Amino acid sequence: MTSSARHETDKRVVRTKKAIRSALFRIMENKDIADITISELTAEANVNRRTFYTHYRNITDILTEVETDFVAALKQLADNFDPQDYEESTYKLFLEFDNLISCEFNFYFHLVHVDMRGVLMSRLKSIIKRSAETIVEYISRKRGSDATIVSAFISGGFFNVYIEYINSGGTLTVEHAARVASKMVSICAKHAGEILA
Repeated sequence: MTSSARHETDKRVVRTKKAIRSALFRIMENKDIADITISELTAEANVNRRTFYTHYRNITDILTEVETDFVAALKQLADNFDPQDYEESTYKLFLEFDNLISCEFNFYFHLVHVDMRGVLMSRLKSIIKRSAETIVEYISRKRGSDATIVSAFISGGFFNVYIEYINSGGTLTVEHAARVASKMVSICAKHAGEILA
């Protein structure tokens, strides 16, 4: 297979998977995932069953794939975090986190809805917590259980500010919420050295 033929095949696979994902989440607007059939999904996605089974074993595989993609995208954002400029980095991370969720908001909403064991939220929090640990280690030069507690406090605050922003129904701008989160992280980080002394 030539390079251009492989590229076209890859693009076709991406389009097909996107159609299947979109169809699944459209159906999930009105129906529990346990009640969705492959036939119903393939009809909605306008693909045949064979095409579906080329990419997935079952409907749960779609959710797992979307979750994995979402977590990988967030990890990439967190990997760009600069602990030397943690206030500005937190601000940017908040905006990029919101952009990531906004672009795939329905996917994200449905993933959280079907995330009965809290696995997705736990994975997302652990990624943000790693950024917080980077800040704490950079500021205090310390590791250990107390540093872990401070990091958990910082990352929990980040998530809670985001939840308040989402729940505000548009009365808070994302920029304002990001600035509040970054200021809070900055205050915590500045005092991390005292807490961990």
